[in-house]
Amino acid sequence: MASTVASIDATLKEVYEGDIRKQLNDDIIALKRIERSSDGVSHETPGKYVTFPVHVRRNGGLGSRNEGEALPTAGQQGYASARLALKSDYLGIELTGHSIDQSDKNPKAFAKSLDEEMERGRMDFKKDMNRQVYGNGSGAITTVRSVVTSTVIPVVDARLFWVGSHVIDIVTAPSTVAVTARTVIARDLTVGANTITISGAAVTTTVGQLITITGSVNREITGLGGIVQNSGLLYNINPSTEPEWTSEVDSNGGTNRALSEGLMIQMNDRIRGRGGKTTVILTDDATFRAYWALLSQLRGFTNTETFTGGYRGLKFVAGDDEIPVVSDYDAPRGTMHFLNEDELTLYRDEDIHWLNRDNSILKQKVDASGRYDVWQAHMVERHELGTGRRNTHGKITDITPA
Repeated sequence: MASTVASIDATLKEVYEGDIRKQLNDDIIALKRIERSSDGVSHETPGKYVTFPVHVRRNGGLGSRNEGEALPTAGQQGYASARLALKSDYLGIELTGHSIDQSDKNPKAFAKSLDEEMERGRMDFKKDMNRQVYGNGSGAITTVRSVVTSTVIPVVDARLFWVGSHVIDIVTAPSTVAVTARTVIARDLTVGANTITISGAAVTTTVGQLITITGSVNREITGLGGIVQNSGLLYNINPSTEPEWTSEVDSNGGTNRALSEGLMIQMNDRIRGRGGKTTVILTDDATFRAYWALLSQLRGFTNTETFTGGYRGLKFVAGDDEIPVVSDYDAPRGTMHFLNEDELTLYRDEDIHWLNRDNSILKQKVDASGRYDVWQAHMVERHELGTGRRNTHGKITDITPA
């Protein structure tokens, strides 16, 4: 009888080659663009709040008069005080002493387990921050789009879930947690599907419920979803009393429409009419493809360009300005954000760092049952995204993807 691979299995060696192969999208386009210069980041965050004045009204004490008539009543400039507080984001790691010791030299493993968790954890932290840049502070990764009683949940956008990693809550807005601590075990990005599958028993959902990382509801930074709006309180300033404290928004009531240069030029002009300037247009992959197709139809050719800072994209020409259109996987579907990056600042007390107030990053795990040969560490960044000019930003929504 001939030998087979199965029969000689015990004699065969396993040959391991090379480094760990990357499988995940680590792009952080929006975060990098905001941090692209020292002007985009501020560490001046002492005290409880960051407060800055905002010029919101002109002096209306003017008018034309005939000879001898009373002069116009004096007016004055109008100001408001913007106030924001830093939010805290954390990421924790945990390893057994055995796993640390058994991977502390190259012949033992592809990578040292402790270094791997620390380095990749920092990247995961930044990747989640890039998602938050587009959020509204509610913590929602997406929302539920239909009523079901199931572990398969229909959502508006399933792209941003980390399968096998994200532990989520389902929240009835604004803050009632209906389902907690379920792991996302699968997602379906098929056109017309857009679902996530969660661990545990079936749950009953309602339309519009938020899906957040567990414990994060209303604790994330105020991202573009809260900043680039034409209504709503922002940094303690209410546009109902200060009408200049709004962004330009072109929506279509939730019904998708084809992208056109006319829509884009109009948005750029609306922002410019309020004294603003667009330095970048950030959008998702599908809307970026729609813009590429539009250029192809109009000009017969398109070429990507490399802009300052090494970002590749397409250019949008408006008057004398050439504005980069840049694709970011984490951007919301069907939306183009017209941003003035010079008016966006990431406030933080310091960069991502490990908690080590006792001069030890790794802490031994201790609970009511005793001590363990298990070691834990947490990284943190305290931060908030701010803008001094809400009306220099805008967005076009409800764009048909390509």
